[in-house]
Amino acid sequence: MSHRATTSGSTRDTRGSAMLDAPIRRRRALIFVVIAFTYVISYFHRAAPVVVGPVIAGELGLSPSELGLMASMYFWAYAATVFPAGLLSDGWGARKTMAVFVLIAALAGLAFAYGQSTGTLAASRFVIGLGVSVVYVAALRIFSDWYGPDELATYSGLLLAFGNVGALLSTAPLAAAIAAIGWRDVFTMVAALTAFAAVISWVVVVDTPAQLERRRMPSSPPAPPRPGPSGLAMLRGAIAEVFSERRIYLLGILVFSFYGTFMGVGSLWAGPYLHTVYGLSKQEAGHILMLFPLGMTVGCPLAGWLSDKVFGARRPVLLFGGLLHLVSYVPLVFFTGDMNPWLLGALFLWYGLSGGAFVVCFAASKELFDPRYAGAAVGAVTMMLQCGGAFYQYVIGVVIGHPALVGAGADPVALYSRAFAVPMVGLALCLVVFSRFREGGTAAASRDASGRPASAAVPGLVPATAPRSKP
Repeated sequence: MSHRATTSGSTRDTRGSAMLDAPIRRRRALIFVVIAFTYVISYFHRAAPVVVGPVIAGELGLSPSELGLMASMYFWAYAATVFPAGLLSDGWGARKTMAVFVLIAALAGLAFAYGQSTGTLAASRFVIGLGVSVVYVAALRIFSDWYGPDELATYSGLLLAFGNVGALLSTAPLAAAIAAIGWRDVFTMVAALTAFAAVISWVVVVDTPAQLERRRMPSSPPAPPRPGPSGLAMLRGAIAEVFSERRIYLLGILVFSFYGTFMGVGSLWAGPYLHTVYGLSKQEAGHILMLFPLGMTVGCPLAGWLSDKVFGARRPVLLFGGLLHLVSYVPLVFFTGDMNPWLLGALFLWYGLSGGAFVVCFAASKELFDPRYAGAAVGAVTMMLQCGGAFYQYVIGVVIGHPALVGAGADPVALYSRAFAVPMVGLALCLVVFSRFREGGTAAASRDASGRPASAAVPGLVPATAPRSKP
């Protein structure tokens, strides 16, 4: 007898992939490959300024503040879009949402490749961020219908690993490509790949197995509508529930500086720092910068494992991870120009390894609320951390290029020392505020006797659980 369950209008085998028929297995594997390819490109767009930023600044004569503004626009757009992206994926369809918005990002990427002014580059980065911001949320919506509860965490973790492949490609490989053919040709090719990702997403991705069955057998009855409120009622309920919880702000304050600082430094200003202070070439800097996403590739799953299996809680990993990440700013601030390439490599490896602890914020936010609002909670925290990335990329640039400092004859070492003190102080203050965060209430009720979350749901996915009353 087949063990099957119907969830959200799709037929899903509750015993995993072994019971699925061959067409379903093949299609969901192909869907994962297409989404992973799209997510690699999304992450590449996010991290590319660390290598291409100094090249653009040199060609167009951008000031540090202009470079920071250009790079930060991606994060402002991402922050503005990520919260409603889940609602759009639910209402309009995740496949359509991803394909159309990624195509918009491709057109903006082409405009970026031919941009000749700060305004054009900044506007292009903004639209790129808007376009790719839906990819992760839409992917989780699709995974929730194609994978069983015992598979969701595995495949969402694999997707994040592919994201770091995009970050890796934006370091030494990007530097080598720019040296070979120039940054404009490189980003024209990236725009073409982005458009290709949009097209294959439209062609290959199917929102649910039930939709695939209807394509194979058009006479099949239509799937029932998703239960629960929709449209404006769902949006109002999610906003009221999420933003009335004080602890979501404590989490938001932490990730604003935790994620924001390492995206400000690791995804933009680390490149100019290595060029200006140490005189490294683009290729030499790229090899050192590769160690940052490599560290994150290890740090992110390690932090999740420590939270689930060792501490059985979220707060210790976020707090101690933040403190360990804070340590990495000591050499950046106090020994700015005194490190050799080996120490710089070790520093950026540690920077990514300790920075990976931020990912626990998604589980922490989800467990504060009724499962119906898990997606909105994750979206709210994601919005805050993307704002942090935009803020620190811009503010660090303002400090580096501030006329009062430059006019005073400050050397590059002093300028970058002052600039890196900004994220150091910001993270320290946010850790002090976050220390008031307490797990309990909803979070405690959702844990089993071993201290682990009772549900293995992926952040952003909504399990079918009866609503509870607010504590």
